[in-house]
This record gives sequence, structure tokens and C-alpha cells, in this order.
Amino acid sequence: MAAAAAISHKPGYAGLNFNFPNTTSPTQFEIHVSQEFIDLTLRKVRDYRPSRSLYSNWTIEGPPDWAITSLADHWKKKYKWRATEKRINQFDHYATTVPGSRNYTAPIPLHFVHQRSANSDATPLLLLHGWSSTHFEWSRVIGPLTQNGNKTFHVVAPDLPGYGFSPAPTQPSMGPREMGAALNALMKQLGYETYGIVSTDLGWALGMWMVEDFPDSLTGLFTDFYRVPPLPSDLSRQAVNDTTKEEDDFIEVSNVWDSSHSAYATVQVQKPQALSLAVTDSPVGFAGWLWDLRYAISNGYSYTYEELITGAMLLWIQSPYGSMRSWPESLMLPRTNVPTGITQWGNIGGPFPSLTKFPLVPRHWAERTSRVVYWKRYEFGGHYPAVTHPDLWVDDVKEFFASL
Repeated sequence: MAAAAAISHKPGYAGLNFNFPNTTSPTQFEIHVSQEFIDLTLRKVRDYRPSRSLYSNWTIEGPPDWAITSLADHWKKKYKWRATEKRINQFDHYATTVPGSRNYTAPIPLHFVHQRSANSDATPLLLLHGWSSTHFEWSRVIGPLTQNGNKTFHVVAPDLPGYGFSPAPTQPSMGPREMGAALNALMKQLGYETYGIVSTDLGWALGMWMVEDFPDSLTGLFTDFYRVPPLPSDLSRQAVNDTTKEEDDFIEVSNVWDSSHSAYATVQVQKPQALSLAVTDSPVGFAGWLWDLRYAISNGYSYTYEELITGAMLLWIQSPYGSMRSWPESLMLPRTNVPTGITQWGNIGGPFPSLTKFPLVPRHWAERTSRVVYWKRYEFGGHYPAVTHPDLWVDDVKEFFASL
């Protein structure tokens, strides 16, 4: 690949804090965060001031002070970013810039992993992460997708704009539809005229718009997250006892989620800058913000300090603001005829009994907006199954695309 100039920002400010190739074609580059910024981060971690908690049960108000204090202690004494960076760089990293479209007119720089299979007939596959993740959510599944079994893939795993190492938008109006158009342009740059999508969380919203806008480019859409709100007609049917138990369960768990567990989304949609002012100056504070969501919906998965800190770092390096303001305000998405595979992962092992069935939407509700040809439900697994159950997750992805 041709050498490219680099875009960088002065370390210590809410900028990139790493060099990003200034290029309009896919260009290899190595992830390397400024040492000045790493030193600044460590100083802030050492200066962490614990919060005070009135409850020993973290499920009432949020992360317990002892848990975040312990995380900060590990961070300042044992965590080594350069070792993490080395693991990240085991994959093939690229950068490019694609044109903006629709409501976003500025160029869109993108970082992505492009891991090709040795099988030349492998299916191109675009992996779309959500909030609060990055491309690194897929680190346990990229190898099996490209290497193992009869069905293999050429994997493209981008960081969404403002996440990880994809620079944040420079103007408003970057929504899921604009992101989807940028990622379709990326796949065309790579020479993939048709490809499949695997999505989760916010990536699911992108994928739904991509199948609306680029149906001829897509062979199929697979998602491990699918949530549609009940229609007014569903609530009317429930009022006269004309809904199934499955529908009642989903309406109930949706109400519980919206009323008791979605504060993070409300703040990030309505006042992302207000929150960003606090967490941009405190890496430990930001890790605590993520801690609450991680533990609430991960089916009891036991995160290591390394996982929690790395997850926070990947969003904190260039400032959390760009990722926090990207969540869509509405889940009203278009109807698609692209073959769709859905796996659902419950939260039966999680800390909130009222969320065990979140988000297990009834299949016939999903079929209102998607042509569902593959369906599988697990009572366990939580919100990050590619992390918590990578083998099962990979098997489902391969089974779906092999069936098309």
C-alpha cells in the first residue's frame, strides 16, 4: 500500500491522540496511541477520587464505589496499554476516507480490520458493532470466521465513526443511515459488490437502513439483537386479554427496561455533551459509566479488569463524545425483504430477574419489518454473545449464511 500522510491531534486534548492516515483508498496502518496521552491517562487514573455510595447493592443506584476503586487500583498498578495495543495489532488494520452522503456532507474517515480468508470463494462479511463497543468486540470470532470449517468469510470489521480508531464526525447529522451509506461505500472500495452483514445493538439499526438503501448489494443480514416496540394495536389487544404470554412477557420487560434501565440512552440522546464534559476528563469515571451497562445485561459474565479497562480505553482515547451521541432516537426502522437471520440471547443469569427475557421479541413481531428465514433463541448469553459465547455465535452465523 502507498504511504499516506497522517492526521493527528495534540495529545492531552479531546482529539484523536493517534496518527490516522490521510487517504481516500484503503491503506494499512498500525495502531499506536501517543505516549503523551497514555502518560496523561495514567496520571488521571492515579488521581481518581472515589464516589460515595449509600447502598451496598449496586443494582439500586449503579456501580459500587469499591468495585470502581478496585478497577482504578488495577489500572494504575498492572494495566499495560502497549500490551493491549500489541494484541489489537495482530489483526490487519486499514484506514480510508469515503464521501459523506444524505444529511452528512463531510468526508468520513474510517478505520477497519480487513481479515481475508485463504479461501478465495469466501463470502465478504461486514461486522457492525454497537454501543459501547468497537471492532474489538469481534476479536474472538474473526479467526474462526475466516479460518474454520467449510463456510468461511472475508471479514471487514470497522469502528463506527467516533468509536475506537475511526475519527468522530466533524458536523451534526451523522445518523445510522449516514453511517450505513459510508460502510457500503467502504465495501465497494474493497471490491466487494455483494456481501453479508452481521450486526448487533446500534449496528443492527445501521444494518436495517443498509438493507433498505442497498438491497442489491446484500446477500443477507444476520443479527444477534432485534428489538421492536409494541404497536398501539398490540397494547389494545393486551388491554382485552388478546395477546399471547410471549407478547405479554416482552411488553412487560420492555416497560421495565424503558422505565428503569435506559437512563444512559436518554442522557446520551438528549444531552451527550453534558455527560461528555464529565467523562472526557476521567478515564475511571467513564469506565464506571460503562461498568453499569456491562454487568446489567451480560448474563452474569465475569469481566476481567483487563476487559473493562480496554473497553473504556478504546472509546476514551479520542473522547467519548463521538460515540455517545450516535445512538438513534427511534427504533422505527424500514421494512426489508433481504433474507434475515435472528438469534436472541436472554439474560437469565444476570443480576436483574425482571430482565431475564430482554430483548426476546416475538418472532411474528420481527416479521413485521424483516423477512426472517433463520431464527434461534437462547435463554442465556446476554447482550454480547460474540464475547461470552463465541463458538455458538460463530456456528449460528455460518449456519445462516450457508443456508442462503
